[in-house]
This record gives sequence, structure tokens and C-alpha cells, in this order.
Amino acid sequence: MDKPHKQLITGYPVAIKNGQSRLHVPNPIPWHAQCEYIQCPKCDTVFIVTNGFPRVELLQTLEKQHENQKEHPDYIASAPEWTRETACDCRW
Repeated sequence: MDKPHKQLITGYPVAIKNGQSRLHVPNPIPWHAQCEYIQCPKCDTVFIVTNGFPRVELLQTLEKQHENQKEHPDYIASAPEWTRETACDCRW
């Protein structure tokens, strides 16, 4: 990922769209060490979901995005008020 991208700053669990290269979560974050892959039940989009993210909330959010004919974002934060994007200058 040698092109300009952003990093996600948060202390809370997050779901990140798998395969996108526009942002990443910096390491080390303890809860980031454990994650699972969850596929949207309505399409082929897969999210990497960090430990502690409420699964039911994620699935409801994905369902609502389809109902509203919206594209899935690069990430879904469990605590949006405590999550932000910032420029990243790493060579990740």
C-alpha cells in the first residue's frame, strides 16, 4: 500500500471492508489481534470484524444499507463518535 491512504483511529471495535486499500487500522491494538470475517447476507462483500463488535448490529446495518440502496462503506464503527480517519504516511 505505497499509495496515499488513511488510517482509522479508534479504541473501539470496527468492521473494515475486506480488500479495500483506502484505509487500515494501525497496530498494535489488542482487540484487533482477534477478528473474524463476516459476509453480508445480501451480497458478496466481506468485512473483517474485530473482537467485540456487536454482530447483530453489524448485520442490521448491512441490511439497512441494502434497503436504502447504499453502497457498503470502507468501515463501520461500533462507536462512530470515537472513531475518525486521519492521513497515514506509513509504507504499509
